[in-house]
Amino acid sequence: MIDLIAYLVLALSFAALAALKIDGRYIAVVASLALLILSAFLKLPIGVVVSLIALSLSIDWRLGTFGLALAFSAVATVLAAYVYYAAQPVVYGLIALALVTAAVYGLLAMGRARENVEGAAKYLVFSGVGKVLIVLGYVLGVSGLPQGLYITILGFMFELGIAPFHAWVVDAYALSSPRGAAALAAFSKVTALFVLLSIFRSVSAPREVGLIALIVALVSMLVANVAGLTAKTLGRIMAYSSIAHMSYALAAVALVWWLGEPANSPNLFGVRVSAADLAVLVVVLEALASGLAKAGVFGYLSTYLSDLLPPRRSVLNVLNVLSLLGLPPFLGFWPKLFLVLLILAYPQPWLAAFLVAWVVLNSALATPYYLRAIRIIAEAPGPLADNVTSSYTALATTALGLVLPLIAYLLL
Repeated sequence: MIDLIAYLVLALSFAALAALKIDGRYIAVVASLALLILSAFLKLPIGVVVSLIALSLSIDWRLGTFGLALAFSAVATVLAAYVYYAAQPVVYGLIALALVTAAVYGLLAMGRARENVEGAAKYLVFSGVGKVLIVLGYVLGVSGLPQGLYITILGFMFELGIAPFHAWVVDAYALSSPRGAAALAAFSKVTALFVLLSIFRSVSAPREVGLIALIVALVSMLVANVAGLTAKTLGRIMAYSSIAHMSYALAAVALVWWLGEPANSPNLFGVRVSAADLAVLVVVLEALASGLAKAGVFGYLSTYLSDLLPPRRSVLNVLNVLSLLGLPPFLGFWPKLFLVLLILAYPQPWLAAFLVAWVVLNSALATPYYLRAIRIIAEAPGPLADNVTSSYTALATTALGLVLPLIAYLLL
């Protein structure tokens, strides 16, 4: 079925000519609807959520020719998700990663201000370095050199913005246009995480790779949350939030790479699941929670820089920020809970106690800067500015958080 997505990419390529004559938002709307139907046909719930994000963004914004970039971003994300769930060759996921980079770069710079171009350029350079390392490490890994996965992990550190290679994320979020920042959170990061999952499933890694990746992820959590305490603007708060969320996702994968499957499988809602499946669930939910909430926050901003104070208030985005904080019953609560359950599945009590305490400590450290974000959003001087994007994302994070236990129970 991957050829259906290829046909959609081909159709968008031909639509580039029309984008010069009509507002690209109409192309983005049509592409989002087509992607929504295709995702439903492929039975890909992640694709449905991503398609609706793209649809809401295209309804809210006048994108001009950049509507095409928004459409390509959404298609690339759905392609990466399909590659993982349908067990397609990893190379298709790498193609999706390259496609989303080019599209998001255009959206980051679409404001055309000097700061927009600077933020977009940093994204392009550091993300490009990450992709080269990911491909090189993966090729070495499948060629019989498992040490190549060290290079792959290094590449994902660049791509996801894991400390110490995280500075570009702060500039990309803060200096770029809000529309580009929304696409970066909702499409680029989600695509990269699905590629990580595809490699996680297809290549056996030495235990040492998992241990090193876990240490890096734990340090990155702390760096992000401590640095976030100093952030005073919405763009920078969301940047450090992104670094922290990507670190949680990497930690779940790294833990299973390091320790393998425990003797007693984790218990999830009364059902035994493998540690690998639970790690995948952590990554997918972390990607969705972070992408949805940040798309809503950036999607309502009307400033040319994400780092400027919002001129108008938003009530619904308060729910999105609470989801990022990990407050129940919002969607962002579940990946942190599942990460704790994954840790507790392993029989080493001292290790489990340390890791659980580390996750709880970092969640507590993040609270002040998320409360600052709520204050910025709720106390802006202008009238309410909630739009389709903030409404959809707030509804999705709340509804998915409420029904997730039921969905997981039925599927498991």
